[in-house]
Amino acid sequence: MEDKVATVTSTLKKSTSTERTPENLKELAENEQVTIIAADFNGLSTDDLNESLHIALLRERVALNRFWVTDDTIQQLQASPKSIQKLYDQGKQKSSFLVHLQILDNQLYLVGISLVDFSETATIINTFTFISLGLILTLALLIIYISTKKITEPLSELKRVTEQIAKLNFIKVEDIPPNEIGELAIHINKMSADLEHYQISLLNKNQQLKQFTADLTHELKTPIALIKAYGNGIIDDLDDGSYLATILKQADLLSLTVDQMLDYAKLEQQDLQVEKIDVKQLFKERLSDFQLAADTQKITFNLTDKVPAHRLIDADRILLARVFDNLLSNALKYATAPEITITWEKNETGLQFSIQNKTSLSDTFEPRKLLEAFYVEEKSRNKNLAGTGLGLALVNTIIEQHQFELDVSIKKQMIQFKLLFPLAD
Repeated sequence: MEDKVATVTSTLKKSTSTERTPENLKELAENEQVTIIAADFNGLSTDDLNESLHIALLRERVALNRFWVTDDTIQQLQASPKSIQKLYDQGKQKSSFLVHLQILDNQLYLVGISLVDFSETATIINTFTFISLGLILTLALLIIYISTKKITEPLSELKRVTEQIAKLNFIKVEDIPPNEIGELAIHINKMSADLEHYQISLLNKNQQLKQFTADLTHELKTPIALIKAYGNGIIDDLDDGSYLATILKQADLLSLTVDQMLDYAKLEQQDLQVEKIDVKQLFKERLSDFQLAADTQKITFNLTDKVPAHRLIDADRILLARVFDNLLSNALKYATAPEITITWEKNETGLQFSIQNKTSLSDTFEPRKLLEAFYVEEKSRNKNLAGTGLGLALVNTIIEQHQFELDVSIKKQMIQFKLLFPLAD
């Protein structure tokens, strides 16, 4: 520390008055981590000089309770170009302030640094060390006790939780210790969550199966009842010439329902035959098959294509063709205006296909209900008014199997089905 102060003092002595600017002095003090004060003492009394030095030191955040430059010191500095070293003991502050004083160009320069009383500090450090060791030892014993206790308590908690899981009460371990037992608890919680998820999924599947069976029973019951009624009418000679046609129509409906049911059941089991498909070309082929039906119904397909040709996706050709068929037939069947709008667009993730038409459904209707099997909105279950069989349910299942995206929305009585296809690599 003394060498640092002496070095700075020597640097000041070698510098010129123009180099000893306030900015340079501040930079030198910061670099050397010392305090440098320059004071003009000409015409000042000793008291005024010391007050000026105290104020300057306070500005540098150096508060001293024992510091005084005497007249003898000033006289010695004026008589000799050498610097004078002084050490000011700060008493209760347990430190000293070492200064070098010198006069350069009628300016009094003070270079100082605070020195800590290391003997007192060493005593404090030693005392703190012994206290810390005592606390650490006590803490170590406490940790050993707590750790031992935490080994046995979590085991009984794990036993309780696993017993509840075995009873299909899927609770979880709340307090998880940060050790191997905690890792075991995390795996037990995951197992509990997975089992609960599978149970809920199984219950939902069972409920869906019950609903599907009930809906299917109703779908089959209606044409069977009509076939039976019209058959009895023929036996009773009530046929007006239309009974056989009605029976055949209901038989066709019955056959269609059974075929759709079988297709729907197969989808849950069969594997996808994925290949690279020109999706726009496939849709174009399917659209051509519906053109005659559209012309018969005087419905126009309004096609907007904003996508370059030959866009490939990975999909099952047969199943994707069925998706397009069902969407087109659904639009033709339920459109309430003579126009069906079809759009191809490209987005950040791939291709976007949408088909929309005017509908009798209100904007408050939940459109995803249409994706349910045999959903019927009209209370009489007349699907000619508002309802679907398995067509849209098949669409939804196929899209889910491909992990594509399907969105259904109704706005201003326009229903829109939107499909998102990621492009093939």
